Amino acid sequence: MVGLSITTIVQVQSLLSANQQEFRIVPHIETMKELWEIEFEAAEKYFTSAKTSDLQKLEFVAGQFSSAVDSLVGMTDPHDQEVENVVALHKRFDSFLKDEFTQFGHGGGSDAVAALRSRSADKDSMVQALRRISDDNLPRWVKGWKLFNERIPIVITTVYIIVLLALAISGVVAFFVARTVTRPIEALEAGTRKISEAQYETIPIISNDEIAELTAAFNSMSNKLKQLDEMRMQLMSEISHEMRTPLQVIKAGCYSIIHTKDGPSLTQRQRDAVGMIHQATNRINQFVNSFLDIAKMEAGLMKFNFENLNLIDLLTPIVQEAQLIAQTRQISVGFTSDQLPLMMIDKERMSQVFSNLLSNALKYTPDGGTIGISVVKTEECGTVGKAGRGCVRIEFTDSGVGIPEADLAKLFNKFYQAKNVPLVNEKGSGLGLALVKHVTEAHGGRVSVRSKVGSGSTFTVLIPC
Repeated sequence: MVGLSITTIVQVQSLLSANQQEFRIVPHIETMKELWEIEFEAAEKYFTSAKTSDLQKLEFVAGQFSSAVDSLVGMTDPHDQEVENVVALHKRFDSFLKDEFTQFGHGGGSDAVAALRSRSADKDSMVQALRRISDDNLPRWVKGWKLFNERIPIVITTVYIIVLLALAISGVVAFFVARTVTRPIEALEAGTRKISEAQYETIPIISNDEIAELTAAFNSMSNKLKQLDEMRMQLMSEISHEMRTPLQVIKAGCYSIIHTKDGPSLTQRQRDAVGMIHQATNRINQFVNSFLDIAKMEAGLMKFNFENLNLIDLLTPIVQEAQLIAQTRQISVGFTSDQLPLMMIDKERMSQVFSNLLSNALKYTPDGGTIGISVVKTEECGTVGKAGRGCVRIEFTDSGVGIPEADLAKLFNKFYQAKNVPLVNEKGSGLGLALVKHVTEAHGGRVSVRSKVGSGSTFTVLIPC
């Protein structure tokens, strides 16, 4: 391409620079003829109508023709008789226009039109002078184009040769690049996709370059990830067996103590103690379940049961339950929704998302506060879903304590809690929002948050239609 550019410039630039005027004068004069005719027509139209728009057009055309005359003087010999004639005719007509502009308001338009038409001789003289200048320069113009046309085939032939050579060299280079670079990179890309699907395989090393070192590092990483995944699965199994069974036993024991009929009745203090044990057991059990769910999602082992459901039917009972809890603390819970189409969602997992977000809103909203839930169908989906199909936006807005701006970026990480959490009495595990993020993204959606300390928070869930 560098050779192509240099050849074209060398072959063409010398020709154009040596005969620059020959290529410019004749077309320039043709333009001047057109401007001269337009200027006369514009003057007659203005003197007849007296409209401001016509005056502006006349002034514009006159200015263009004046610039064209100056350019003609610069391109030709200013002492040429025909050029001097053009300049003189232009000045005379320009002076005529100025005089008529001065008298136009006193003498009326008819006199100006008559005066303009009386100058038809000047109009014809200008055209003839321009034609003679064009005729004088026409032989040089034709000669310049003849030389240009003779040089063009040489340029085109050279261009074809360089392009063919470039294509041949590019084909050879591309072939070797594909064999030495592309194949190993494609193998790495395929291996990366398998790792994202929790399939850990080693990639054969087929070269002795930097790509081979990268492949060896990738295989080492894959093996370590496989070991870590196996250890995590083993840990999950142990947690499931070691914690769930005792928790169920504790819950069953609390139930039997409270509802026993054979033994002595419990005092109120004893009932309160058993109730606290039962509540703490439920909280630990919920934590274990959330932890196991997130671990399965991260390992790609979480199974989803997608089905066509109405999102409003799924969300309504969850909101009603939150409204009952909110009544005990004088918290107002509002719910608005649009008509929605059926959507492919996992009922159980999406219920967890909405329950966690509403639970957090209740937890961090003070007594007498407000919570709003809105569901709307929108086309403003960003990267969520396919273009033209739209998405559903679910917003949970509260008037709670708010979240510091520095904590927003980490809010959906496991076990992370905002620094102002101690301001409220209830504590969480830091797993709820991580679960919300994983489930929402598994549905092809996105969750985000806006918040200001002291003013409350808004959590937004986007789900593609």
